[in-house]
Amino acid sequence: MPKLYIVSTPIGNLQDITLRAIDILKSVDFILAEDTRVAFKLIKHLNISKPTISFHAHSSPKVLDKVLNLLKDGKNLALVTDAGTPGISDPGYWLNSYIVKWLNSQKTAQPFNNLTIQLIPIPGPSALSAIISVSDIDLSEFAFLGFPPRKKGRQTFFRRIIHRLADEIPVILFESPHRIQKTLREAEAICGDHYTNVGRELTKIHEEVFRGRLSEAQKHFIGERQRGEFVIIIDTK
Repeated sequence: MPKLYIVSTPIGNLQDITLRAIDILKSVDFILAEDTRVAFKLIKHLNISKPTISFHAHSSPKVLDKVLNLLKDGKNLALVTDAGTPGISDPGYWLNSYIVKWLNSQKTAQPFNNLTIQLIPIPGPSALSAIISVSDIDLSEFAFLGFPPRKKGRQTFFRRIIHRLADEIPVILFESPHRIQKTLREAEAICGDHYTNVGRELTKIHEEVFRGRLSEAQKHFIGERQRGEFVIIIDTK
């Protein structure tokens, strides 16, 4: 039975790779990578030599067909993204959805066809779980909204945050260094000066977690502190 492994990879510190992830990457026939250059650095560090296939948000239908044909031929594949757990703000779900739809279509068209494909999670690092683990905010329930839109749709995005906060549900989002100040500023202006946790460069050398108001976070993340990848938790208060 062919298998597609959804493999979590480090978000910064390469030592966070799991033993199971290493075993899987060594055993599969091909590695699907959001960025083959990033994947090459990881597998080289792990002394693994495997052919890689570029698979990202802009991949053509031909790439999807190629992946499906490899699985139909009995090949085992691993999907990795640039960092963290596939399916969180990346094209991982797209591949899963394509394969599941194909399997369902086969059941309808060929009910006695026994071909199946296993989708197997290989859990591990995630910026989302990392920030939750060190947060002083009650996150027994939360809404994860991914990255805010770059331009169009930002007002609608922040109104969604307002609705979640009004329902007493904290919100978690990702942001890039290029827009962190803009997002913190708009979050305060539209949603109010809520308490927040902001993680920067989690698991890396310059890792830090800021705890305070959105207005204070804007003053904190200036200059060198604007560099890196960010995870933001906005509390209901």
